[in-house]
Amino acid sequence: MKRKFLKLMGAGVAIAALQSQLAWAQQDLQPQVWKMAIPVGEKSWFGEMHKWWGTEVEKRSGGKITVRYFWSDSLVKWADALPGIQSGIADLAWVSSTYFPAKFPNYMTIDQIFNFGDDYVAALKAAIDTMENQPDLKAEIAKEDIVFLMPHISGHAPVGTRQPLKSVKDLKGKSLRTYGGARVDFYKTLDANPIFMPFGDMYNAIDRGTIDALGDMAILLSNAFKLNEVVRHVHFLNPPGSKGNGGALASGFFMTGAKFRSLPKETQTMLMQLRAEYTERYGQSLMDLEESIKANWVKNSKIVFHQSSPEDEAFMLERGNAANELLFKRQEAAGHKNVRAVWAHFQGARKKFEAERAAKR
Repeated sequence: MKRKFLKLMGAGVAIAALQSQLAWAQQDLQPQVWKMAIPVGEKSWFGEMHKWWGTEVEKRSGGKITVRYFWSDSLVKWADALPGIQSGIADLAWVSSTYFPAKFPNYMTIDQIFNFGDDYVAALKAAIDTMENQPDLKAEIAKEDIVFLMPHISGHAPVGTRQPLKSVKDLKGKSLRTYGGARVDFYKTLDANPIFMPFGDMYNAIDRGTIDALGDMAILLSNAFKLNEVVRHVHFLNPPGSKGNGGALASGFFMTGAKFRSLPKETQTMLMQLRAEYTERYGQSLMDLEESIKANWVKNSKIVFHQSSPEDEAFMLERGNAANELLFKRQEAAGHKNVRAVWAHFQGARKKFEAERAAKR
């Protein structure tokens, strides 16, 4: 009993010391309000995650930073996130690489087909490692003078339809929404007609019959946008050994480098430490929550989930690799000579983090 009491006392002293250090470290930080442009609604898992991050920033800054949330594209549209922060309209915004292909040819490479497996935490860590340590991608981010504060991973990005597909080959000739990047080539190799479309436009497009299928329909984001109301079948189009073909990873919340550098060094360090914690929390929570959402869709929306047949798995692997090669060659022809090096760095980092996490289980 005495030992337990002493441990509690020790923990209390440590927490008090940490709080004291935090208050001291933030003494040079000027009170400020950060405007955060968010494309999703407040009442969503993403909204809860973003508010957790904002609450931690406020707490760890000793109350000197206040985060003001602008939900559902009310401040800056998702497709305008990069100029939104660079112009000062927003202090933080969710920037997706495929919305700015000319500016982020190397960053966009991380969103190749089969970019991640079933360990989302490892994939997020690998993406951050690549941004910070692969020279070409690091230079690309620096050129735009932006700083990465909160990662994003979509989870595997299946295809949603109203009618079931007997095979992936049934997509031939169908119009299909895509997130962009390598996925445009991917759907073309499947003989579909891909159409780039922001997530917020997907509901009305399939509800009105403007398109035949919703490509890159990440489960959690689809749940936030209520896409389970307008599709009845979800096809994972997975290759052998994985639950899906990958998804969006080259995406997340940024602020400008100028704003970041204006903060005291202690505040900068705090934001990087918070990013590391958020990465673990986000990736693991997403893996856990996806299973719950899928069960709920089956029960309440009568959605049927489809894994690929062995024949389709082999077909997917062949066509996905072909799509990746097409994008590599197009980027190289445009002068971006090291996209393969970016991809190789990311895949190496991903395998390292997957192995480290597997060893701890």
